[in-house]
Amino acid sequence: MKTKTVALFGDSLLKGVLLDKNNRYTFAEVNWGYIQNELGVDINNKSRFGCDVTKGQKIVDSVLSSSQFDVAVVEYGGNDSDYFWEQVAQDPLQKHNPKTVLPEFEQKLDSMVKQLQKNGKKVVMMSLPPIEPKRYLKWISKNDKKTSDSIMQFLGDVEIIYRRQEMYSNTVTKVAYKNSCDFVDVRQKFLQSDNFPDLMCLDGIHANERGQQVIINAFVDYFKNAKLAKAN
Repeated sequence: MKTKTVALFGDSLLKGVLLDKNNRYTFAEVNWGYIQNELGVDINNKSRFGCDVTKGQKIVDSVLSSSQFDVAVVEYGGNDSDYFWEQVAQDPLQKHNPKTVLPEFEQKLDSMVKQLQKNGKKVVMMSLPPIEPKRYLKWISKNDKKTSDSIMQFLGDVEIIYRRQEMYSNTVTKVAYKNSCDFVDVRQKFLQSDNFPDLMCLDGIHANERGQQVIINAFVDYFKNAKLAKAN
């Protein structure tokens, strides 16, 4: 069968970024190279660290005019659901919005998917792995109690970090089904584990090596079941 070319549009999750033992961001040993080498799927990874749906749209626009690919894997929402935490800590009693408010996120993601489909691309979307909120609070406050307490004034409950990010993941699912996209439910894979925090880095948001393996395995299963991998 003809080798499929897959373009990845996402953030650090699809880029394979994780936090090492020295608290430095690096790339996972388990990566998309396995899918490319073992399954005969050409991977063109256009994911960017810190990318949100607005920046992702600009990448899609540039790639559609310059690259040839058959399948688009789309993963956004993690950075969109995040806050400008320094501003929150400085003034926790004021109203603060996520970096991309949810209705805008849904509209932009839906528009991106429709654009890709209009250009003849098969769109595959993935849900977001869950956040470990207590770790993430420590990370964004840099373990500073005063900063952490200030952020907690805004949040009220640390689990709100998890729930608000989950809203964006649910919106991804909604957009996927609305547009009849194939869907890889990575979030479910994480939550099915005995203890999903064991799959997360110390920052609470990036998948560690074991978590990256979960993501790659989910896509290996998808490419095989969708018959997008080369025949053995």
